[in-house]
Amino acid sequence: MVVPAHVRVARDPDTRETKGGTNVTGITVVTDRPARDKDGKTYKDENGYTAKESEFHRVTCFNGLAMTVGQYCTKGQLVSVQGRIHYTQWEDKDGVTRYGTEILADKVDFLSRGNGTSDDNDNTDAPEID
Repeated sequence: MVVPAHVRVARDPDTRETKGGTNVTGITVVTDRPARDKDGKTYKDENGYTAKESEFHRVTCFNGLAMTVGQYCTKGQLVSVQGRIHYTQWEDKDGVTRYGTEILADKVDFLSRGNGTSDDNDNTDAPEID
């Protein structure tokens, strides 16, 4: 199943290399939707804007995509993610069964420049945005 979404990057990416030499980058993205009251109607927040509910999603990228996302993504950037949902199950150190969900990305498009403020992270050499 392909899951396309236009989302904001919630925090800067974390990149690592596995013992086998595979590059892996993880990003957390946030999706918003209008909040609804008990009657199913949207409502305004204290500032007069439509109240929103946010959900955070873990996205994992591999190999070349991992390197590109790790180099050019920054917190606050608008991206489009395509991939598949992956479910995991494991036992924690206390023997409790835990469950996780992540998106394994096939494609990440940069829809805006990042919010980098330092000269080293300003995305000036990032790929062009269509």
